[in-house]
Amino acid sequence: MRKDFYIFRHGETDLNKLNCWQGSGMDYDLNETGVLQGQQLPLKLAGRGLQVIFSSPLKRAKHTADITGEKLGIPVVVENDLRECFYGDAEGQPLEKFAEYIKAWQDPENMQAALPNGEVKGEALARVLAVLDRLKNSSYQVMGIAIHRGTMINLLNHYHFKFDGIPNCGVFHLVYEDGQWWVEGNIF
Repeated sequence: MRKDFYIFRHGETDLNKLNCWQGSGMDYDLNETGVLQGQQLPLKLAGRGLQVIFSSPLKRAKHTADITGEKLGIPVVVENDLRECFYGDAEGQPLEKFAEYIKAWQDPENMQAALPNGEVKGEALARVLAVLDRLKNSSYQVMGIAIHRGTMINLLNHYHFKFDGIPNCGVFHLVYEDGQWWVEGNIF
């Protein structure tokens, strides 16, 4: 049986605007631009048959999911293991302060990457994959997943999908069918 997952990044926060590390230890809500981006997201997802949105518990993802769920008339369910990776000492700091870790984080082969005192990339991926594995057995056929940039990078690399960037409220379409997972469609 086929399951479709529309996985989307939250809208902009002040830390995104400042180009700072924002992991699971930084629970910022959407800024004004992020709310406007969130209000446009349902237009991207309309007509795709979403039945439910599963969201990270962090304010920025949950707020984006709530805006989308309300506009589409579907429920939002919080899944704690969809939260962003914990970036340790880098959280709240400018990206350039820990720039040497960006390459390691974005390297699809380096599953041991971690920022100082932060969560290991492979462990963060494993908890998100466990949620998706469980959700593929749910009664829902088409689901939204509200998550974060680092989590999306991890997933896209895991599924060997080439991408240039992940904008706020960017979406990719993940499919599960007959025991196989694949990314169907670009980030939009």
